[in-house]
Amino acid sequence: MKLKKRRALEVPPKIRSFINSVTAAPLENIEEPLKGFVWEFDKGDFHHWVDLFDHFGTFFEKHIKSRKDLQFEDNFLESDPPFPSEAVLQILHVIRIILENCTNKHFYSSYEHHLSSLLASTDVDVVEACLQTLAAFLKKTIGKYIIRDASLNSKLFAFAQGWGGKEEGLGLIPCAVENGSEPIAHELGSTLHFEFYAVNELSNELPATEQSTRGLQIIHLPNINTRQESDLELLSKLVKEYRVPSSLRLSLWTRLRFARAFSSFAARQQYTCIRLYAFIVMVQACGNTDDLVSFFNTEPEFINELVSLQSYEDAVPEKIRILSLLSLVSLCHDRSHQPSVLAAVTTGGHRGILSSLMQKAIDSVICNSSKWSVAFAEALLSLVTVLVSSSSGCSAMREAGFIPALLPLLKDTDPQHLHLVSTAVQVLEAFMDYSNPAAALFRDLGGFDDTISRLKVEVSYVENCPKQQVTLTELDSSECSSTWVGTGPTGTSTELDNMQSLYSEALVAYHRRLLMKALLRAISLGTYAPGTTARICGSEENLLPHCLCSIFRRAKDFGGGVFSLAATVMSDIIHKDPTCFPILEAAGLPSAFMDAVMDGALCSAEAITCIPHCLDALCLNNNGLQAVKDHNALRCFVKIFTSRLYLCALAGDTPGSLSSGLDELMRHASSLRGPGVDMLIEILDVIAKIGSGPEATASFTDSPCCSTPLPMETDAEERNLVSSDDKELCKIENSEQHLEQSSDTSLLNIESFLPDCVSNAACLLETVLQNADTCRIFVEKKGIEAVLQLFTLPSMPLQVSVGQSISVAFKNFSPQHSASLARVVCSFLREHLKLTNELLISVGGTQLAQLEATKRTKVLRCLSSLEGILSLSNSLLKGSTTVVSELGTSDSEVLKDLGRAYREILWQISLCCDCKVDEKRNVEPEPG
Repeated sequence: MKLKKRRALEVPPKIRSFINSVTAAPLENIEEPLKGFVWEFDKGDFHHWVDLFDHFGTFFEKHIKSRKDLQFEDNFLESDPPFPSEAVLQILHVIRIILENCTNKHFYSSYEHHLSSLLASTDVDVVEACLQTLAAFLKKTIGKYIIRDASLNSKLFAFAQGWGGKEEGLGLIPCAVENGSEPIAHELGSTLHFEFYAVNELSNELPATEQSTRGLQIIHLPNINTRQESDLELLSKLVKEYRVPSSLRLSLWTRLRFARAFSSFAARQQYTCIRLYAFIVMVQACGNTDDLVSFFNTEPEFINELVSLQSYEDAVPEKIRILSLLSLVSLCHDRSHQPSVLAAVTTGGHRGILSSLMQKAIDSVICNSSKWSVAFAEALLSLVTVLVSSSSGCSAMREAGFIPALLPLLKDTDPQHLHLVSTAVQVLEAFMDYSNPAAALFRDLGGFDDTISRLKVEVSYVENCPKQQVTLTELDSSECSSTWVGTGPTGTSTELDNMQSLYSEALVAYHRRLLMKALLRAISLGTYAPGTTARICGSEENLLPHCLCSIFRRAKDFGGGVFSLAATVMSDIIHKDPTCFPILEAAGLPSAFMDAVMDGALCSAEAITCIPHCLDALCLNNNGLQAVKDHNALRCFVKIFTSRLYLCALAGDTPGSLSSGLDELMRHASSLRGPGVDMLIEILDVIAKIGSGPEATASFTDSPCCSTPLPMETDAEERNLVSSDDKELCKIENSEQHLEQSSDTSLLNIESFLPDCVSNAACLLETVLQNADTCRIFVEKKGIEAVLQLFTLPSMPLQVSVGQSISVAFKNFSPQHSASLARVVCSFLREHLKLTNELLISVGGTQLAQLEATKRTKVLRCLSSLEGILSLSNSLLKGSTTVVSELGTSDSEVLKDLGRAYREILWQISLCCDCKVDEKRNVEPEPG
């Protein structure tokens, strides 16, 4: 099945070049251009890679799908071409890296069939690579993915079972440790034991003795490693001898391979990895919970064994210990299993094991020792991250001493460790979020000061770097990182796992920005710890205000997410202790923030949404309030709500959030109500000018923010790729400024932009106008008339009805001023009805289709505006009786005019119906 692109998407030249090199090579040599592939691209959008995945699908269809040795159907020993192991390994390696660097990888849904087939491969490296690819697909996927292929679920369950249980001496630890099993257990592990119930299948072609084979069948072959046949030959023999149904052959095949591998320590360790990979995927993506219940019924000690494996630092390879940690992580994602995992790591002989491992791993990472890798530390942090997400887990991890264990990472400035440090800061953030004692401990241990110092380091890096290196395209993926296993360039799956590629320059830049976000969130939480603000304000160096000031002054280099969090930190400091304002003012922080938003706010929902709350905090101080007035800071919203550049940033609930924020601001700072209403009316007036005709094109395309490329956001789960679209729009707007456009093109652009513009402005008014005082000023300054003029915009598309959109503006209109609203709306309706009736009378009953184009357009536009006004009136009628009273004034002249318009519209409808009848008669052939 071919994958479909979301939309016409320009593939970056570097990616296109690589894809072309792969598709140009013959399928028989596909592995050659894939060798040495590493992630070195700027952004992770799966749609850039659709053509490559389609090409891989073609390879699988041709060389994999038809192989009998992967299906275990009848005569599966018949000669197939040699299995293309090298090509498959390279393809899976590339797929895995791409999936790990794309947030929208859930669009790749056709992988199940191919990977399910490859799990039956005789090449154990291919099996392991398949499971690694499945794990990569599931890693940090938004939402829970459920595997739909029932056969794949059964295969995962078969691989996850291993050799046996702990009671038999075949638990996880004895199988992972050399000479860890007793002789009896070794004999059991090397024995193929398989039981199944045979169903009688009558067939005239089978001998009578074979037809009678039914009931419980037991296959028991000890010392299977001594058999001379190959695995496939032995499987074929057993299938024929015991009449094994096709649905059970993969399970028998799996048992056979595990038994064959037990006698070799290296093979046993590889199959242990396979088992853990299968368990991770099964827990995260299996929709059938019965399999998991059955698994733990068979191996109730499995969780404890996963934890115990961490004690075998020298005897068990690090890869197995990493996989055991990730197995615990996958279990913790299911809340029902989290208490079991928490009990396993905090009770009995395992008490304190995680914090001890964390200290050793961090010391090793900081000292660049080879004993403990960054991958192990990241896996350990992943487990702690999940455990601290509950109050009980947070308390247990705090008591285990994790806060002091993590603090040294704040001073690790190795660029390759940025992701690790960021994860550690996120864990510290979770501690402070769930536990006040943890926040106090963090402060007492100097963690707050260390966090600010590290933020200073990262901000200084951006300040000191050349601008062309700083203003990088931020990666869309919140999970862009090199894979924790299997990122090497060439070789088998095991060889791939032994090589971990360094982060590319683009990924380092992404992780640096991600770290700054984590640091700012931690500082924001830390400001609420007792005594923290005094230390900030009393610091001689004023590190934090300087950092925040730098972020505001170079907002475009840091991006909207960092800008928003910096503004939040400033707001939190002021809210916690308003007396700190003079220190912040001396550092130039308030003016830097207002200069940033007045120069053109970033095209980011976060950056825009934070503005009202930050201004609200500044207004707690008289000097701050005066500064907001002097800068006329509220006027920044005029460009935001009247420029096409900000359309994507205003998508979703952003206008509603801004409306709530502005309402709160004007409630707290009543002196801003007048400037606030002026700003709202100016937005409406600018929209009216934009919609007045092609001559408004110049103001419509004026987007000063586009002079500098804007970095995209890093939090895909928060941003949903909005910033990527903002960047594309910025490029479009920038090019539009330098091109002379025809009036037709300008009008088309305005028509596509205007409905969204009106809708966003109406949403901005919704919450603000529920306040009686604000509403009074709005009425006095002719704000209602400014809203109603949007119904008659000449450039509004005829097919668009803005009635419902504009109704939102008056949805929560203050009841104290409902009479004024009804009076203005009914007056506007009266005037527009007169204009409409005059136009309809001038038509003289002629069908609209027969009028000249200019006249016809004028009539249709008038009727379209009337429909919108009536829609608004209908909405107001449902919520207030004042509209009824207004309609009844002046001898109900409005209702009479409405009746006249209705009669003329019915006449035009009847003319259209007659025209359709005549056309039908002309088309039908005459009888006879």
